[in-house]
Amino acid sequence: MNELESLVYAGIEYATASDTVASWLNSMVFANVQVGYYSSSTSLAGDPAFFWLVDMANGFVSHGQKGYNEGFFVWPVRGGDTISAPAQIWQTGQTVSYAPGDDGDLEKGIAWPSPRFTDQGDTVTDNLTGLMWTKDCNLPGNYLQWQEALDYVKGMNNGTYNNFGHTDWRLPNRKELHSLTDFSRYNPALPLGHPFTSVQASLYSRYWSSTTNGQSYYKYWAWNAMMYYGHVEYDGKSNNTYYEYVWPVRGGQVGPQECSIWDDVIAKYNSYVSGLVVWAGVITCYNQYASPE
Repeated sequence: MNELESLVYAGIEYATASDTVASWLNSMVFANVQVGYYSSSTSLAGDPAFFWLVDMANGFVSHGQKGYNEGFFVWPVRGGDTISAPAQIWQTGQTVSYAPGDDGDLEKGIAWPSPRFTDQGDTVTDNLTGLMWTKDCNLPGNYLQWQEALDYVKGMNNGTYNNFGHTDWRLPNRKELHSLTDFSRYNPALPLGHPFTSVQASLYSRYWSSTTNGQSYYKYWAWNAMMYYGHVEYDGKSNNTYYEYVWPVRGGQVGPQECSIWDDVIAKYNSYVSGLVVWAGVITCYNQYASPE
């Protein structure tokens, strides 16, 4: 699921009806990307008769029924287990297998660190992404419209509301919000033993992202994430279909050095042997190991 969703580009300016995620991908290096839902190997937690899909029309993350012919498309992929690119795709959290070759069988992606989260009292750092989140997932105490959500975070930074000693809080973007999802769990779709409080995870609850839908008709809509299952959808900024909440975040751009120990170099070399990286990647990794900053 995470691999498939990584292809979604939220920066498209939809000038016409033919402007889609698929058309953007086709304008890059791909061919024949279809406007419609693509299948992932990840099953829906709580009901494995369903599985996760990504709509390459607009970027929706939703689910469909296995064995029910809705015209879902197939897009094969390979590799991705080792640190071989600036943006690494991590495991979904699903470990139960429902069919040979599915997500729970292969468990592809970068493994989660242990512990996944560091509880700092009022804040929580995700050791996978480096993002710091507020521990309380409903600081305002109620759902807000999108502009109200942005204003609340602005109020944290100027001291109107508690900022826990930091003045660079923001509303998470679509990718950051999606990064919290554990696809092995539901209600909430968060990792087991997470330290967060007041998580809003009903079927009608969503969390706002700072990302606007680029389609001209939908510029009055912004992306949100559902913490019950993990759907990613959009809603009107000022006319809530659901109950959207605020979950502030900060940081996250700087991660640990990729190749700091000899085992990292060996792993990079093995990736080269497997055809996952080019030789230059091995040399860069060795230089990082030999000359740490």
